[in-house]
Amino acid sequence: MIVKTIGNFYIAKANKKTMQELSQINHIHKIATAHLVIKCRAGGENDIFEQLKNIEGVKDVQRTIGEFDILVKIESDDSDSLRRLIKWKISKNDKIQSVVTLMCMRKSLCAIVEEQNLA
Repeated sequence: MIVKTIGNFYIAKANKKTMQELSQINHIHKIATAHLVIKCRAGGENDIFEQLKNIEGVKDVQRTIGEFDILVKIESDDSDSLRRLIKWKISKNDKIQSVVTLMCMRKSLCAIVEEQNLA
């Protein structure tokens, strides 16, 4: 499956090539995005890092140096789903000391342009 993110400026100022690509779109949906900075309890960083990588909706996990231990990017269909994901699958971990959530204000439009079966 090939997924393209189309920013608002491409749609507003679409050229001929962009319009041709848009005409091939099979499905469009909005994506809500948030970034989390996580402070872990002493000794829990590795476990939390590995657990986060296996949660559906988590797109990127990075170790950090400084006040916070982990930076996480998550995506979902809407902001309510993001909040549930953060509350029930991430923040409930007893090895997490604190979570700061940065919700992105602009939603990206993602378009599935072509589906490929790689099996």
